[in-house]
Amino acid sequence: MARYKTNKPVIPIIQLYDRAGAQGFTNAGEFHTWDTIDFKTSDFHYAEDDDKIRLNVPSAGYYEIIFECSFMTYVDGLSQVVSQIYKNGSGVTGAKSIVCTSAAAQTPSSCGCCSIHFIEYLEARDCIQVKTTATNLNYSGGETSRLIIKFIPVRGWNNNAGGQISYKGHVMR
Repeated sequence: MARYKTNKPVIPIIQLYDRAGAQGFTNAGEFHTWDTIDFKTSDFHYAEDDDKIRLNVPSAGYYEIIFECSFMTYVDGLSQVVSQIYKNGSGVTGAKSIVCTSAAAQTPSSCGCCSIHFIEYLEARDCIQVKTTATNLNYSGGETSRLIIKFIPVRGWNNNAGGQISYKGHVMR
């Protein structure tokens, strides 16, 4: 009897990126969309070019959320770009990043690189989004907008094993 193995993660995870890039962000604020699903487990629901990532699992836990994006502007002067993680339509406190970009004579002269690395408690049907506002029109660079959401297995304190977790074939959720 042959045992078939697959190369898929056993913990809930999703990794998205925007291959095309060039999404525009203004003072009104827009939510990021991603056109490429690099990989995802069935624990997440996401359709390409949507701005919402929904958690489908019937359990709750801590998730690591990583967002990265590079911005550029063609508008003369300095521009402030603010990105923030949203959970169920509300901004998550402490999950914000501010970068600055500038341009002269209709050519981008600087590129602002935003990075947010945050741990958040999520429950089933929670929705994650990333919103960006900019004082001048800014664009995301191609293949620079990335979002990774990954479950963090937590079992509690174990004094006997020095706090180490031993999976031994068990799937932790």
